[in-house]
Amino acid sequence: MIDSIYAHSTVFSNPSAKYKSIAFDYLLITAVSALLVWCVQFLWTRRRLYSFAKQVHGPPALPLIGSAWYFTGSAYDILANISSLFETYPGVFKVWFGPRLFFATAEPKHYEILMTKCLAKEELYNKAVMVVGKGLFTAEVPSWKKHRKLISPTFNQQILDSFVEVFSEQADVLVGNLEKHAGKGEFDVFHAISTCTLDIICETAMGVKVNAQTTDALYTQWTDRMMEIVLLRIFILWYHPDKLFNMLPIGREASRIVRNMHEFSGKVVREKKKAFEQKKRERENSLDSHHEEMPRKRKAFLDYMLEITDDENVAFSENELRQEVDTFVIAGSDTTASTNCYVLTMLGLHQDLQEKVLREILDVLGPDRKPEPGDLPKLKYLERFIKEALRLFPVAGFLARAIEEDIDVGNCIIPAGSSVVFGILRTHRNEKYWPDPCKFDPDRFLPEEVAKRHPCTYVPFSYGPRNCIGPKYAMMAMKSLLSTVLRKYKIFTTYKSVEDIKLKAHLVLRPRDGYKVYIERRNLQV
Repeated sequence: MIDSIYAHSTVFSNPSAKYKSIAFDYLLITAVSALLVWCVQFLWTRRRLYSFAKQVHGPPALPLIGSAWYFTGSAYDILANISSLFETYPGVFKVWFGPRLFFATAEPKHYEILMTKCLAKEELYNKAVMVVGKGLFTAEVPSWKKHRKLISPTFNQQILDSFVEVFSEQADVLVGNLEKHAGKGEFDVFHAISTCTLDIICETAMGVKVNAQTTDALYTQWTDRMMEIVLLRIFILWYHPDKLFNMLPIGREASRIVRNMHEFSGKVVREKKKAFEQKKRERENSLDSHHEEMPRKRKAFLDYMLEITDDENVAFSENELRQEVDTFVIAGSDTTASTNCYVLTMLGLHQDLQEKVLREILDVLGPDRKPEPGDLPKLKYLERFIKEALRLFPVAGFLARAIEEDIDVGNCIIPAGSSVVFGILRTHRNEKYWPDPCKFDPDRFLPEEVAKRHPCTYVPFSYGPRNCIGPKYAMMAMKSLLSTVLRKYKIFTTYKSVEDIKLKAHLVLRPRDGYKVYIERRNLQV
């Protein structure tokens, strides 16, 4: 009691302490009041989202973090939890990720509406901007429309046919590299395939030989690691702020890798632009001198992009060219590598179907002839086999778009200001659309079977105006590579079933335990 009286009397006998106490109380009240005002204002401006969210089921959510705990743990855990949500909540469901509202669906009828109307990429895709910049994959809608219109002509059939020679040449190098694994037991085939697809995309997209298969280039390792880092940035909330992320060891690692990747692509773009300007001057001088123009070499996508934008009004800047090249190289090499590896795994798992694929290849190409453009459309069963592999193992298990206007999908309205997630993996393995969904059956893609299904039951390349620009290119490259490999080696795997292949979250779906195959040499009679 005496101590209390003494303390009280001390405050009043010391005016400075009294004023400090009052000032502290005032600041505390002001801070709490400001926080309360901000919270009320925040909730009030988002009242429409809360109203729409109440009408849709979904997992429980906590203030501030929402349902973020579903997206923690290992990459395998994250994918398993997301898949579980799609199974637990059929139709459209909601998920609060931090303070942000997402709606999710795996219904083809919703895909048809939403993928057609929603062209803006979800904000989380911005985590990939540090890698590919604002290329086609991440560009805002106005820029995407402009670039897509300019780039699309470079994917015409005549240009694609000119690349078949490259596909075959690099597949031959791959066959030689695989020789060291023949008869030597199980190995993860991804490294060998990814360096091959990198060689292919660099020569066809940029017109340069990087010899990744013979020099063991680091680019594929950089790409794989950056895809993993981008995925972590998407799902780990405290990785979202750029300043905090860049201060962390993982952020410094990302910066170092991206710097190496951009140095590689930037150098190519600068050299190609310089060469293009030089050839342009030589061509003009040649015409002025009435000399015949020299025969043209095979062109790469970058060559065509430089030509079609040789206009001050539409030209790509050097930075824009590099960003598009980065997008082509990363997307074109890693996605086709992943699909090729899944196809090889499925061939190993289904020996009877592998023999059927081989018979078709031999009927079209014989035992050793290189594929030509006219041969590839004849490999119809191989194409169905690839499509079935893409059904079970789509490049992206999930896609997301931003919602910029209220959209009625029939049984509910997806409000502006939210985002939508498409459960591609769930759709592709849904028994409603695919009887016995984990059974591997290429004949699901016979024309008469395809006609029975909604077009959005199968969307490995997305759907609508903002779908993938290169499915024809990818299919031609994969047919060329696989037809070459299968005539040299018989494929096996230690996986026992499709269900045995556990997947993990990644920007491109990966098997948790790798692509486990082993190969043996074939002895085909010439």
